[in-house]
Amino acid sequence: MNISKILNNKFLVLSVVGVHAGETLFGILDRKRQEINNTGKTFWLIKSFRAKTGQIQQICQTALSNSQEIYCLFIAPSQKGGAQPTKTISKAQQFSDDNVNWLNVPKEIKVTGKVDSNTTGLVLDEIGVVKNIKIDLWQYSDFFDDSRSVKTSQGASTVCVVKKNSQGMKSRYRDIIASSKLKAPYAVYLK
Repeated sequence: MNISKILNNKFLVLSVVGVHAGETLFGILDRKRQEINNTGKTFWLIKSFRAKTGQIQQICQTALSNSQEIYCLFIAPSQKGGAQPTKTISKAQQFSDDNVNWLNVPKEIKVTGKVDSNTTGLVLDEIGVVKNIKIDLWQYSDFFDDSRSVKTSQGASTVCVVKKNSQGMKSRYRDIIASSKLKAPYAVYLK
């Protein structure tokens, strides 16, 4: 993946990442790449009130209508220990793109975390590790209200953004850990 090209995209999803369920971040990324090799996709569990399933689908549809592919950049937290591992580790059994019709999660895909009615799975078909590249969060605004600057926090560690200069977070420069390409239906409900 060409990270410079991705950073020029008008629409992005940003997600703060860290260790999870006793697995290192790079161990998770390796496992997710293997799941993509085996099934053509994987799910990445998120729980963010700023990036729910319908919101992810909305930004992706907007990007597509602007002839742009949609990517998620996994970024480092603002401080060490800023991305807290989940305390509840359950496994998602089913997924749905409309919260009505449900399918079983393929047995080759492991999706763990706190699975409840607010759980979203990003649908990824490509993941690449990124080294020594930072993102400037001041170059982006909230997709749903572009007058608001980008802010991540506990409970809102994944955000939908549009390229538009703004000032906001003190920790404006963040390391990009990995990039991923989203695949239709882009986000799913999990249970």
